[in-house]
Amino acid sequence: MFKPLYQNLEKSEVFAQIEVQLKNFQFEIIAQDQMRPWGGFFVIEPKQIEAFKEMFFKEVEIDLENNLSYSPKILLVAPNQKLSWQYHFRRSELWKLVAGEAAIARSETDVENPAKDMVEGEVVRLAQGERHRLIGLDGWGVVAEIWVHTDRDNPSNEEDIVRLQDDYARK
Repeated sequence: MFKPLYQNLEKSEVFAQIEVQLKNFQFEIIAQDQMRPWGGFFVIEPKQIEAFKEMFFKEVEIDLENNLSYSPKILLVAPNQKLSWQYHFRRSELWKLVAGEAAIARSETDVENPAKDMVEGEVVRLAQGERHRLIGLDGWGVVAEIWVHTDRDNPSNEEDIVRLQDDYARK
């Protein structure tokens, strides 16, 4: 999959490294965001969901003929940073640590449970409405993610985030 990251790189260098690797995998990047205080992400062309699933989530059954739609992404979480404690109304998510290191906190309530280290290659299934947070450890973490939209006619987007706590004072 991904080549190991050199952990002492600047953010822009980490993004450049991952971008090259995604292009080498023949993925079309339709958007990227390096401006998130916790790191950022790449959005992959949704029509490439089958190839993305085959590369990163081979062990997961996805019924592409159902009424759901899917959005593949790559998250990059910076060392010692974390995403907001959050949940979503219009999606569930699949996560897999594909390079580096990261942790995850999750709960069915607004109370944040202690974080657990993610294991590279292990699939994490986050239910619609499940509270969660991705956490950077000592080095950069790279997480493959699939948004499973629960309403094909009103797919989830970046505004479908209910933040319960955020280190960066975002609403």
